Amino acid sequence: MTTTTPIATHYEQFLQLLTRDPRDTRGTSDTAHGRDAVHARYGERVAPSGAAQPIVMTRDEWILNQIDLTLALDRLLTQDDVVVSAVPYELSFIGAEMDRVIEMVGASVISVGTSRTICPMPRLLDLIEQYEVTALACSPSFAAELASLALSQGQRPEDSTIRAVICAGEACSTERLDRIGAVWAATTCALYGTPTTPTTAVACEHGRLHLCGNRHRAEVRDGHRGELLLDGAPTGELVELWPADRRCDCGAASRVLVPLGSLAAALPGPEGPVSAVDVERIVFQHAGLAPHFACDSRAGVFHVTCAVADPTTPADGALHRLIRGRIVDALGVEAEVTVVDAKDWSTATS
Repeated sequence: MTTTTPIATHYEQFLQLLTRDPRDTRGTSDTAHGRDAVHARYGERVAPSGAAQPIVMTRDEWILNQIDLTLALDRLLTQDDVVVSAVPYELSFIGAEMDRVIEMVGASVISVGTSRTICPMPRLLDLIEQYEVTALACSPSFAAELASLALSQGQRPEDSTIRAVICAGEACSTERLDRIGAVWAATTCALYGTPTTPTTAVACEHGRLHLCGNRHRAEVRDGHRGELLLDGAPTGELVELWPADRRCDCGAASRVLVPLGSLAAALPGPEGPVSAVDVERIVFQHAGLAPHFACDSRAGVFHVTCAVADPTTPADGALHRLIRGRIVDALGVEAEVTVVDAKDWSTATS
């Protein structure tokens, strides 16, 4: 009788091999870090100036990122799952990584990307029904928009076969993640990565994002809330990083990271930089909102757009003033708020 080894065990062994002490040369004649640093992946990121910058990952980094994500999603996905991967592919790492990870877990994958040309959203809803898709890997905004489209077509997202939504590529508050989960009647899971490190932090069973292993030295400029530095290099990302002696309820020793979006999009507040995610937390204290959310900063003011879930709820000036007042009182920043009906979301943000 043959026995099978859990897939997580295979990748834990692989991880140990790749991260072993570089001074241990048993079984290898390679150079630093146990192997030559071979470039394997080319990508690009957008600099704050708007210019494209090249990114190159070594083969080891590419594999290690996949292993970290595989071990994380192995807790969520099974071989019976069918996963739609609606994340960016062109000149980025996350799309190719997500495909490989879903396959390594043993699930089936339908890669649709984000261009919406070959597979626009109505077609995706058809695929979900036709192939009984059980999980979505996409941004929070994509998940919200897809649910809204389903509702507009007379469908009930909560009655679909979707049981998990894996959110990547966009900083999101737990309050909004909970709203997305409620719309789909699904478990939500957030991932965090930078353009150069697609798997920087993964979620534990309590939903908190933990830094992956000891592959990188993570620091925050100016205390526990500020720009994330990976191996001393600035990322342009605003985060909170728990102190090393503060433990998550899950018991993991790795530090907890809270993504807050782009540093360039933050505004100065009474106690430091304020991000769109901070605004999002306040906005979604209102129970009547759909999971749609848009926020950008212009001329020292956050411009916020959100949507009411119930079409009988008036999206009037009183609601605008209520939400704006909560943002100003809680965060000490100026905000302009627009509230629309969920059915009008695409028009309001186009």
